[in-house]
Amino acid sequence: MPNRKPSRNAYYFFVQEKIPELRRRGLPVARVADAIPYCSADWAKPVFTPLRRPGMLVPKQNVSPPDMSTLSLKGDQALLGGIFYFLNIFSHGELPPHCEQRFLPCEIGCVKYSLQEGIMADFHSFINPGEIPRGFRFHCQAASDSSHKIPISNFERGHNQATVLQNLYRFIHPNPGNWPPIYCKSDDRTRVNWCLKHMAKASEIRQDLQLLTVEDLVVGIYQQKFLKEPSKTWIRSLLDVAMWDYSSNTRCKWHEENDILFCALAVCKKIAYCISNSLATLFGIQLTEAHVPLQDYEASNSVTPKMVVLDAGRYQ
Repeated sequence: MPNRKPSRNAYYFFVQEKIPELRRRGLPVARVADAIPYCSADWAKPVFTPLRRPGMLVPKQNVSPPDMSTLSLKGDQALLGGIFYFLNIFSHGELPPHCEQRFLPCEIGCVKYSLQEGIMADFHSFINPGEIPRGFRFHCQAASDSSHKIPISNFERGHNQATVLQNLYRFIHPNPGNWPPIYCKSDDRTRVNWCLKHMAKASEIRQDLQLLTVEDLVVGIYQQKFLKEPSKTWIRSLLDVAMWDYSSNTRCKWHEENDILFCALAVCKKIAYCISNSLATLFGIQLTEAHVPLQDYEASNSVTPKMVVLDAGRYQ
């Protein structure tokens, strides 16, 4: 059975600190889960506090996109209609370099995305990792317990690796023609690439997927739009956010039911959310539920006056 203890990250404690303020505003907030929809907008606001010695001048950080007046509409339509696939594969930890098997794939997630349409489709499956190498059972169990909490054995939802890979191929390449490039975060690329090749050994259909990084994709979109390269600081601030961790319809059903944040499908969806939130609007695109979980924005910016009047007395 998975560990049902709720995962707590920086966003959880941020929301916890905001609860008194929300109550003073008259909002019906009894616990952290109630407060989450009202805090997403504040969490998204960047706050930079550079470390410095007394008397030391700190240069101004440039982590925002350039002014809207610099935009160029040339080539926008082709970029807006482009299809991107975001992929991630989770493993039961990483084995030492001297081991022939470096990873044990246990979950895969992939989304089909465009700037114009948002998330168009998604693919998810648990994977049977196979036999745990002798002497590494405790290592793999500890890695699972500290992240995705997927059981390392006797997990009835795990599917055969060859079947999972063939289903992935059908998802990203349903029609004849050139195979589209696949994107993952740079920190995950080694693991994802290794797992794809490992799973291909058990499959009759082998295809060398072109695995690129999301960071390079963002650079490409940014360069085409603004005709200059973005700062690495801005790209990291764009992708490394936690405001979507608790959003509905982000994690797979199993991770959602067991209140576990680490989910391969959620990683892919949050990449799409971040790109939509930071880049799609620069193209004049009206965000929809396919781009980001809109209920978080709407709830954070709406206060019912009647509710405030009725509830305010409790906090005076």
